[in-house]
Amino acid sequence: MNRTTYLLRRAFSIIPMLLMISIIVFVIIQLAPGDPAAFFISQTDFDPAQQERIRAKLGLDQPIHIQYGRWLGNAIRGDFGRSFSFSVPVAQLIGERLPPTLQLQGLALLFALVVSIPIGIIAAVRQYSIFDHFSSGIAFFGISMPDFWFALMLQLFFTLQLGWLPSSTDGAGTPFPGRLLYYVMPVIVLGLARLASFTRFMRSSMLEVIHQDYITTARAKGVNRWSVLATHALRNALIPMITIVGLQLPRLVGGAVIVEFVFAWPGLGALAVDSVLRRDYPVIMGITMVTAAFVLILNLLVDIIYAFVDPRITFDSSGT
Repeated sequence: MNRTTYLLRRAFSIIPMLLMISIIVFVIIQLAPGDPAAFFISQTDFDPAQQERIRAKLGLDQPIHIQYGRWLGNAIRGDFGRSFSFSVPVAQLIGERLPPTLQLQGLALLFALVVSIPIGIIAAVRQYSIFDHFSSGIAFFGISMPDFWFALMLQLFFTLQLGWLPSSTDGAGTPFPGRLLYYVMPVIVLGLARLASFTRFMRSSMLEVIHQDYITTARAKGVNRWSVLATHALRNALIPMITIVGLQLPRLVGGAVIVEFVFAWPGLGALAVDSVLRRDYPVIMGITMVTAAFVLILNLLVDIIYAFVDPRITFDSSGT
């Protein structure tokens, strides 16, 4: 199987996967307890007849296969329906909430990469040094630290105790330099776990490369140590990093639900939480499908990039 055939098959496989995801999610949210119509009815003056009228208006009185068929037909045309509780098109809601999430997640990923790569390289070059042990300890701390707890601790210290940073929202409407302060704590919280895993992975990758024979030969020829690392070792050590970074890219859309909720960040994560609490089925389906499509497409792009960066990758069915 050549590279083009493999990539085309991967691309076309996205369609049935999205269809299967939509069916599973649609059935799950229909079977979940709760009724979206209850959101519009006062619990102190409950009227079953009014609830049935609302269900009929929302189309929830139809059999599940009829509801799914109607939703799928509209979704194929790019129409995810209208939100039950927000009373606006789902596509509009997602379009408004997607940029803040991408900004936050993109900055967190950039922060993790900029800090972790040099730390991982130095830890590998100075293996078993104090710096190596210290960076390993910080990495294990970042991996094990729950996001929500760390976010609350940062708010407690930097907002309540010191008053240095704002506690929540994205600071929309705040002039440019001041608005950056709203990003500090969410970016640190989201970036810490990635920074930790990137650091450990970069250290392991660099250690494997610097012990190769060609690195030893270059050093034996009298080439400067740091020149060898920058010219030969670093490039090869960064190739496996594409995989670990690629696995993090799908989280740009759906990986900050708890953090966005804690910091009242107006992104897709906070919208997803609100939609689940309100039983807003169209919004839940819209967010799920956008996130799923984003994950599948990015995984395909990562495979393409990895195949071109590393010429050792082959797509022969024999594995040779």
